[in-house]
Amino acid sequence: MRPNGDPTSFNESFQEARQRATDFGRETQERASQIFREAQERALELARQRAQEAQDRARRAADAMPPGLLVRLTSSMLGIPLLFVLVFAEGPQRVAALPFTCAVAICALVGGWELFRGLKLRGFRPSEGPAFTAIFLLEFAAWSVSRFQADKLLPALIALLVIGTLIHQVMRRDPEPLANIGVTFLGVVYVGWLFSYLIFLRSLPGHVDMPGLSHFATTVLGRTPAGPFINDLSHAATGTWMVLYVFAVTWSTDAGAYFFGMRFGKHQLAPRLSPKKTVEGALGGLVASTLMSLLWGSWIGLAWYHCLFLGPVLGALGQVGDLCESALKRDLGIKDFGTLLPGHGGILDRFDSLFFTAPIAYYYLTLIVPHLHG
Repeated sequence: MRPNGDPTSFNESFQEARQRATDFGRETQERASQIFREAQERALELARQRAQEAQDRARRAADAMPPGLLVRLTSSMLGIPLLFVLVFAEGPQRVAALPFTCAVAICALVGGWELFRGLKLRGFRPSEGPAFTAIFLLEFAAWSVSRFQADKLLPALIALLVIGTLIHQVMRRDPEPLANIGVTFLGVVYVGWLFSYLIFLRSLPGHVDMPGLSHFATTVLGRTPAGPFINDLSHAATGTWMVLYVFAVTWSTDAGAYFFGMRFGKHQLAPRLSPKKTVEGALGGLVASTLMSLLWGSWIGLAWYHCLFLGPVLGALGQVGDLCESALKRDLGIKDFGTLLPGHGGILDRFDSLFFTAPIAYYYLTLIVPHLHG
């Protein structure tokens, strides 16, 4: 007898069930693999989308940022602390402010070299030897005159410049000596003489009492800022703060004009000289210079009405100085005078506005301010 059914039929049923289980397992595995692949593909696609969106945001941010702004900011972050160190460097009494004078003299020599290089591209042949000598000596003459009242030094220097340039041009037998003499004098006066007003400003007499700065420097630096070569910030010379005041007002004009022009600029200011400058940018520069003058000037003890007058005046003169240099560069057929300062160009490209603001600030502070307070 066959117990409870046919064994063959049972085996067939078992094999069939096992086959179905195997097939079901295979299908389940394939389905799981497919789901995993789909999930992986979706995750990769989502990651690609996120990466693309991040790239698009970075591209839009880069497009929104004015060209060269990052380089300009980096260069400024390195240059501004150096400016503070040089301005406050004092030294012994007999050679006070000499580190700043040396720095200005070096900048003036580089600026003169940049100008003469541009002039030579137009075929001029300035007398560089006498010119560089005069530019260098002018800075130290300003330092000497402001401290030792050596009134005969500047006339003697000018006389030697005229004589030396004429002798140099005659010996060189240039075909156009008058033009070469003219550009030589331009370089000496424009670069050397106007640069020297930073030294005259630095030599202004008096002191500014700011005890809070001394406490701050001691807390941050862990030591007193005073010493044989560093001016005491709590009782610094008036000239140090006036130099920084002129720098701050002048450069805030540049910054205000730059950002206002990029954001709101529609009407060109001087299309023949500088197509990118706008009326809106110029007005923004005046607003920025006035605000900086009120903030910085009031901080160092300059009366508010002097700040309110000097702010827009220096702002306007700074922009005029920039336009004048643009006219020179256009005539010479160059974009920048140099590449020494990344993002800014050369020495002349960075200090052109100060050539106009430093002399006016100096004469206002020495001639007008004492008269109004007298």
